[in-house]
Amino acid sequence: MNTVKTRKVGNSVTVTIPKTLNVPEGQEMFVYKGVDNVIVLAPKIPDPFSGDADLRMEDDFEGVKFLDSEI
Repeated sequence: MNTVKTRKVGNSVTVTIPKTLNVPEGQEMFVYKGVDNVIVLAPKIPDPFSGDADLRMEDDFEGVKFLDSEI
C-alpha cells in the first residue's frame, strides 16, 4: 500500500497518485467522501445510452422458448 501526503495548490488541496497505480494522465474522475472520511476516486466512463447505438439484445434470446406473456 502506498502512502501519499496532501499539499496545497492555490485554493485546493491535492494528492499525487503514484505511477504504480497506472492511472492515465487526463483521466476524468468522480470523487466523493464516504464513510469515515474515506475519499473515493472512480473513473468517469462514457454514457452507454448516448448516441445512436442499437442496444437491443435480440440475439441473446435466439433459441429460447417463451411461455405465455413474456414477449
